[in-house]
Amino acid sequence: MKIKYSFLLLLATMPLFLTSCLHDQEDVFDEPASTRMQTYLSNAKSTLTSAEHGWAFDYYPDRKLSMGGVAYGVQFSDTAATVTCVLDPGKKETSYYRMTTDDGPVLSFDSYNTLMHYFATPSSSQYQAYDGDFEFVIDSVGSDCIKVHGKRSLNTMYLRKLDKSIEQYTTDAKAMMDNFILSGATGTIGGTEVTASIDVDSQWFTFDWSDSSSVSTAYIPTDKGVRFYEPVTIAGKTITELAYDAKTLTLTGTTTDGTAVQLQGKLPDGYMPFADYAGQWTFKYDLGQKSVDVTLTPSEDGQSYILSGLAKNINLTLNYEKSTGRLILASQEVGTYNGNTIMLCAWNIAGGGKLTWSTQAGVYLTWDGNTEQPTLSFSPLSESFQTDSFILWTLKSDGSSGGQFNGPTDYLFGGSSRLRNLVNMVKK
Repeated sequence: MKIKYSFLLLLATMPLFLTSCLHDQEDVFDEPASTRMQTYLSNAKSTLTSAEHGWAFDYYPDRKLSMGGVAYGVQFSDTAATVTCVLDPGKKETSYYRMTTDDGPVLSFDSYNTLMHYFATPSSSQYQAYDGDFEFVIDSVGSDCIKVHGKRSLNTMYLRKLDKSIEQYTTDAKAMMDNFILSGATGTIGGTEVTASIDVDSQWFTFDWSDSSSVSTAYIPTDKGVRFYEPVTIAGKTITELAYDAKTLTLTGTTTDGTAVQLQGKLPDGYMPFADYAGQWTFKYDLGQKSVDVTLTPSEDGQSYILSGLAKNINLTLNYEKSTGRLILASQEVGTYNGNTIMLCAWNIAGGGKLTWSTQAGVYLTWDGNTEQPTLSFSPLSESFQTDSFILWTLKSDGSSGGQFNGPTDYLFGGSSRLRNLVNMVKK
């Protein structure tokens, strides 16, 4: 539905106070700027609090839009805001908010809220946080849609009135995020053949059509499909969002002039859904001369797996790459012993025995497409380091190399620190 914005006041072009060197200049406005500002904020607050079910908040945390959008739900009372988020759909948290004047009309969630402040709160691994906002300049107010921008990131964001609870909205949006696994799509828009490339990890669309024309934009998964950070115009036709049917892998929508859009999505070759990796596998290595039974167990984050069984006291983390449906086994810390850190290091035997503890080196695990007896092949994660094996190595407290780790046996792979010449994993 095309949303019509009714601007209450055009504050963007209004100075907060007026001065003049002409004392007899006639006033343009009937009320002082401060009064107009307070009226604007009061009307904005009234709109926010009047929504029975609350608002869907299209939140974009990074000024480079490197991670796309994050779906929030927010319901406002007179003084407090109740927040839900796809980060943790089962969680609901209430905190205070304010309507303030600070370089314009501002909606501020300045009372700490773990969900609303997640992308703006530094941590040991993200000392500059994620470039997120908790203060938003109000750009325009309509009855069903409020446009804001982040005071820090300057990203444009929208609050859209909901017809369902904020809890249900974020639950549905999380399901959409999990099920939207396309690598691309093809179809026609207004008679023009269009190809879309989709990066679901960073949440970006790239549309290509005739005459080498192309346009890219970030997107946010919603309860019904995907909505673009900004409208995209393709061969003169503009679209803002697309509904997604996970059963048929189709994307449908309507352009701003009423033209129907239908794109057929596709999955990457060798794509394996996250849930299908769980279970018992046979891990083969040493050119097939050795094998061991292992178990893949989904992690609580729903984005990785724990591999157990290679060694009694070592469990490995394998990250799931949603855009390709592959698992990644990379160099990682696996324990400590005698004050040293034990690292599983990517190892290139064929290339002269080089090793690295860089987490950017390792292997992909790719499904062969066999549904009767699924087999995962190993291939290097990086072209610059051709991983074909792994080795246990020690790092001293100062970060320097401590040499090959050789014990105790509970930390070894069949009595060895080496996983030589990986072959594959076959599901039992």
